[in-house]
Amino acid sequence: MGAQLNLYWAEFQIPVWRMAARGWKLWDALTDRLEADGVLDNYDVIFLDTPPALGYLTINGLAAADILLVPLGASFLEFDSTGRFFDMLHATFSSIEDGENVAARALGQPEVNFEWDAVRAVITRFDSTQQAEMAALMQAYLGPTLSPHRQGFTALIGQAGESVNGIYEADYRDFNRETYARGRETFDETYAAFKKLLIGAWARDVAEEGAS
Repeated sequence: MGAQLNLYWAEFQIPVWRMAARGWKLWDALTDRLEADGVLDNYDVIFLDTPPALGYLTINGLAAADILLVPLGASFLEFDSTGRFFDMLHATFSSIEDGENVAARALGQPEVNFEWDAVRAVITRFDSTQQAEMAALMQAYLGPTLSPHRQGFTALIGQAGESVNGIYEADYRDFNRETYARGRETFDETYAAFKKLLIGAWARDVAEEGAS
């Protein structure tokens, strides 16, 4: 589910709604809407592309998500900002849990607990000739949270961005064979890793449902 600039007005409107209905749990708004509209019953996989800032829209997207995929470049600035993002993510959702669970415990209701089946960071636009050392440092620090498959930057990726198309929509006849194959390979590897992650999450959910 993509977004556009027209949606940004919600960042200003949501505080108004919160003042009018203080019992409204804004972080559940997207989840509740997807369930009410039957979207979750009609699709096996839904991708939510959110801004890299913890505004109201991003909080809703993160609260509705089962798996978090965080793209970042192999540079110190992006590494640092991603680390700060994870710190803010933990602090924000811990604060929501603490605030909600005080009332939940008093009323004997189930407590709020935000968790994800998996969190993965993926290095994008990777240049192995200049960024290999930085990528290795990031891998050592983030461990399994960082996908070992790095999306190399090729002419295929550059042209796809300029034409606002996906990699798999590119016409192979516009490239030489090696460029096209190299560009597809890096995305095929990332997709295969994500597919394995997704199927593993589904298997765990089925096992937990069977146990309960």
